[in-house]
Amino acid sequence: MKKILKILLVLLIIYLVAATVSTFIGNQEIRSLIEKGVLDSEYTREELSQLCNEGEVDIFWGCITGGVW
Repeated sequence: MKKILKILLVLLIIYLVAATVSTFIGNQEIRSLIEKGVLDSEYTREELSQLCNEGEVDIFWGCITGGVW
């Protein structure tokens, strides 16, 4: 039983680290687009969705963390 709990704890920690890293990368991509003037600083999810669907800019993680995909 203790072994199963340890495995679950390790899996939870791995999940949390992965989620934190992907969120950080996505926010950096979005911040970069704002600095370049491609995206307004008060962007909506629809504007982000349009950028993600057009595929003109490479913002994979930004689309995921922004709630588009």
